Amino acid sequence: MAEQFIALHGTYINNYSFASEPKTIEAMAQLVELLERVNDSSVKDNAFEIFKEIATELMSKFAIKKGDDYYQMVEIEFYWYSPNHRDLSVYPRKSEAGNWFLHPSGVDITLKSNIVKDDEDISKLRLRWEDAKKEQKEDYSKKSSYGGILIRTLRKFTPNNDSEDMDSFIVGPWNCSDTLFDYLPCDGNADAVKFMLPIIEKKNIDEIMPNLKDGLPNDYIGQALRSGIDDNHTAKFHNKPYCFYVNKLYVRGWEKGTFPNKPWNSRKVDFNETFK
Repeated sequence: MAEQFIALHGTYINNYSFASEPKTIEAMAQLVELLERVNDSSVKDNAFEIFKEIATELMSKFAIKKGDDYYQMVEIEFYWYSPNHRDLSVYPRKSEAGNWFLHPSGVDITLKSNIVKDDEDISKLRLRWEDAKKEQKEDYSKKSSYGGILIRTLRKFTPNNDSEDMDSFIVGPWNCSDTLFDYLPCDGNADAVKFMLPIIEKKNIDEIMPNLKDGLPNDYIGQALRSGIDDNHTAKFHNKPYCFYVNKLYVRGWEKGTFPNKPWNSRKVDFNETFK
């Protein structure tokens, strides 16, 4: 699969480049297929449902491996801009699905971009985006699509993988980014980089959460408003529940810990509400 790398508002890192194990390559192929469910056609009148389906799989079937450590994604936020979903809070970017995108707010897993010819100069597109936000001019890009999934909270697998362990949670997008991308060798040593870069792998739910041996409960995922996004970022989408998190019933350590900005507090949106 051809991958593109553009250095503009952040840095792109390809998961495939360091995925040498057959099971990791297969997991990445499944991840890309999952992420590519998001496109301009699929999100029309259906974005919340698509995002929630992907979030459920990411937080129950995949884990992030960095060195010898594994992390579960327990809170993520979706950001997507396209003609049928003009969310002005989304950083412009050009990437295939399944890359890491480091930016000023943290780190994203990229969704597949579709950048039309008029928008190929991403630096100019970003300048237009900055101006568009001020005036809430949603159609600053006529036909391009792009986006990603921001990682807000991680849970590190401990030796007994106890979800009630408060010390296993990494909370906040900058902390998550720092955990996954702390150091890289200046000499570009391939073996060292392979060990130090995070890779997404497939896992069974009982490997991720041993307390769920009977399978995934219906209330496994909750939804909330995205943190810090208001009508100055996007007048149309700031009140959409595009943050998804593992229900606090199954991650008691997160609930018990004195962590800030828990999504089930002021940002929570009830399951029985309609979002269209």
